[in-house]
Amino acid sequence: MNMATTRPSPGLSRANTRSGSTSTSRSPSSASRDDGRSFAAAPRAQAAAPTPPSALRDVSDIVVGVALMLGVLFALLMLTLYTRDSMVIGKALQDQGSARGTLICKDGKVARGDGSLPDRIVEDGVFVCTDWRTLQAIEQEEADRGMRKY
Repeated sequence: MNMATTRPSPGLSRANTRSGSTSTSRSPSSASRDDGRSFAAAPRAQAAAPTPPSALRDVSDIVVGVALMLGVLFALLMLTLYTRDSMVIGKALQDQGSARGTLICKDGKVARGDGSLPDRIVEDGVFVCTDWRTLQAIEQEEADRGMRKY
């Protein structure tokens, strides 16, 4: 024999139920209307006033901003140096290629002093050829690729 007993739900007050209603659960809005209180009249939590930033936060914001600006300036400086070197190498290779001799330079780099930052920025570099080829080897490569010389 089943001896289980039924007990009322702790979330539902039987005093607030309507007569003739078979539903066991009610929406919170209908329960608040029956009590005579409205949802809008309920006390609301006040937002905390924002605290003023501390001096340490202001200093850290300034340091981060300055560091970012220096990083951008350094990147622009490196881009400028790379562009300058590329133009010097291209001009030197064009000058070497137009002169017909036994040896022709096909690749090179720009050398500057000891390679320090002031030398890289201020000093004019010297073009140093890193790939010398003979005229015969160049003609053989062009023939192998099927290029026609005019």
